[in-house]
Amino acid sequence: MSSMSIRLSAGLLAGAALLAAGAAGAADLSPGYVGVDIGLRNHYSLDCLAGNACDKNANRSGKLYAGYTLATGQLLGRDTTHAVELSVYNGGTATGAFKNGSGVLQQGEGKLAGVGVASAGSIKLNEEWALTTRLGVVYQRGKVNYLNYAPNTSVGSDVKNQFALTAGWGLAYALDKNWSLKADWNYLPVKFGKAESSNLNTFSVGAAYHF
Repeated sequence: MSSMSIRLSAGLLAGAALLAAGAAGAADLSPGYVGVDIGLRNHYSLDCLAGNACDKNANRSGKLYAGYTLATGQLLGRDTTHAVELSVYNGGTATGAFKNGSGVLQQGEGKLAGVGVASAGSIKLNEEWALTTRLGVVYQRGKVNYLNYAPNTSVGSDVKNQFALTAGWGLAYALDKNWSLKADWNYLPVKFGKAESSNLNTFSVGAAYHF
């Protein structure tokens, strides 16, 4: 995924936020919201080569999203919501072994970025806490930069673009009617270059603002 695509996606999120903000004037609390997540632990399932650096836990990841509540209801006597979310994200950088064009494992760095749409639900546990779920589709770009063993300099790269399903769940804590804090676990299948499918498990914290 090119940087232009990511900038365009971020622009769409900003536009959705502005539309929701405009609608907020007509009601006490509009259906729209925006949020940001920071990945504290991003674990990739990667191969490792003996004697070479291997860090399956990538550096910090991040996600920006905008959502719109489609419906509210009740389940087992508890308030529920159903929303649709648009997001743009990056999965950080991980170091390990990746299959090159010849099918041979080679040392490299893998990077992930993408955009997605998800069905997001929540059920209130009490006045402050809510359990959240997420199921969606993403379009993402997995890139691996191959490295030399000794000088550790780039010797080429491979890119894999793919559609994939994503899922997650978490907890939200309402500070007031507008602001909430969140802690989430999310799962993503990932492909880097010529490598076989792997996956990314992310634990993140963040905040959301309801207009």
